[in-house]
Amino acid sequence: MKTYMPKAVLFSAITGSLLLFSCSTTPAEQQENMNDKLENVQDKMQDMDASTREAFEKDRNAIADDLRDLRDNIDNKLNDVNEDLAKTDLKASERTDAEAMKAELEREKSKVSNEMDKVQNATSTTWNEVKAEASKTSEDVKGWWGRLKDNVDKKTDADHDNDGH
Repeated sequence: MKTYMPKAVLFSAITGSLLLFSCSTTPAEQQENMNDKLENVQDKMQDMDASTREAFEKDRNAIADDLRDLRDNIDNKLNDVNEDLAKTDLKASERTDAEAMKAELEREKSKVSNEMDKVQNATSTTWNEVKAEASKTSEDVKGWWGRLKDNVDKKTDADHDNDGH
């Protein structure tokens, strides 16, 4: 019985392969089918690339605009602080506060500018990582900006930013 089992397996393998070969098309037909499939795949890839590229550009522009707005707000505040520092009649404590504010503003502006550079230089392969970092930086700076405005409101006992605090 042991000698029959390998022969039976061998016989069924040969029969199966012969049946498979008899079902196949000619090499010319196989090549034509393969070319058609490749063309379809290439068309789908081009369509996907265009839509993916559009989505990537749209995302990148939105994040870049958000970072640009933050940078512009920081620049405006930095200009105000520089004008205050240019005054000669500032008390020593006010000058110290203004210099500390200037250093803080420059630090936050540097963060935003670095992220803007990364966003502008991002590729579709690095985009997910860059997007996550840029979003985190944006949220961090927005949080810092909100705390800054609240601190100004507390010091002046006025609601300059009209946020109710």
